[in-house]
Amino acid sequence: MNLVVLFQNVGGYHGARLRALQNICNARNWKLTAVQVTDNCTEHQWGGLEQAIDFDLRTLLPSEGKPLDVDCGEDALAAARAMRIFLNKLRPDIVVIPGWGFPVSRTALSWSRRYGALAILMSESKRDDEKRLWWKDLIKSRLFVRRFDAALVGGQLHFDYLVELGFPVEQIFFGYDVVDNDYFRARAAAARADPGEARRRNPLLPVRPFFLAVTRLIDRKNILGLVEAFAAYRQHFKEDGAWDLAICGSGKEEPRIRQMIQHLELGDSVHMPGFVSYQQIGDWYGLADAFVHPALQEQWGLVVNEACAAGLPILSSQTVGARYDLVRENENGWLFNPRSKEEITSVLIKMHTSDRSKRNMMGKNSEAIVAAFCPQRFATSLFRAIEAARGSRKRRRSAVAAGEESGFAR
Repeated sequence: MNLVVLFQNVGGYHGARLRALQNICNARNWKLTAVQVTDNCTEHQWGGLEQAIDFDLRTLLPSEGKPLDVDCGEDALAAARAMRIFLNKLRPDIVVIPGWGFPVSRTALSWSRRYGALAILMSESKRDDEKRLWWKDLIKSRLFVRRFDAALVGGQLHFDYLVELGFPVEQIFFGYDVVDNDYFRARAAAARADPGEARRRNPLLPVRPFFLAVTRLIDRKNILGLVEAFAAYRQHFKEDGAWDLAICGSGKEEPRIRQMIQHLELGDSVHMPGFVSYQQIGDWYGLADAFVHPALQEQWGLVVNEACAAGLPILSSQTVGARYDLVRENENGWLFNPRSKEEITSVLIKMHTSDRSKRNMMGKNSEAIVAAFCPQRFATSLFRAIEAARGSRKRRRSAVAAGEESGFAR
């Protein structure tokens, strides 16, 4: 069997999933080909990952150093054309596709239906991502969603939304949103074992205790709201023993965030090192005291997986998809309304005033909770989805053949 797995842009956690999948393919003598739309896009920047890629990886649109916007516009149309050409040449038996909204995803689905390849959906869409209109959902269900043969989802909310769109319950499997837990646990442990060496590698690491946010700096990630709440938190302690805040990431909101930090006179306590690579971020997780994810809207939020694997207590927005599976109130963290500065401030204070033994227990609970969300789960669940799709197609063909035979007999 010839299996193609498509991603927009392969990063560290994609690599971990694909390596686990490669192991199963090797055992079955299947051929796996990973495809990324581009090697450098405006949506994500991963840093150098060459050493993490030991599987067959193809790129539809090499960026040649310039990030591409493959979600829409000319780049997206070019990616769709390249996808069609690639599939025509490779002729896979199975195509694993992320979502249904992107031109390249729709092209892959259309090609699969035309040439009889199994189409497996990878989805993390949930009802509350945006305002849903019944007629739009009906259209997307008929034109795209129900044309897939099986699906792999992140969590229960993604499952529920697919069922709402008319997808068969028995064809949906869990395991999409996972990271390399062992990698983040080991990197964090190394940083804690030798903080001096970690700071030598990353001179911008705070010296004082700190909250950590790892995110793209765009409006829906709500970093401006976090900074405002952090200022109120510091006022509560009158800066006596207050923690710092580290915000790792880059994006178009960075100038506004820096301007607010300056306006609130937080320059000495808020650290913005910019984009931190996959190879370096473990040091930041390892030396942080707690992780905070304040997003207004987030389909999943794999940084929550990373922070849990690194053994951190979690403060999470109620709208983050991962929180339903990975954040348990008072067990490994607390939740808050991201639109309420008071609630964000309150959980920052609550985390700060928890004693170290409580925070350590929360960190260990985070590791235990995320343990099941590992790359092996992605690989085994994907193969379960493939087997369900093959079985469903075989049953449909048998039913058609039986119908034709009985029709002939009449």
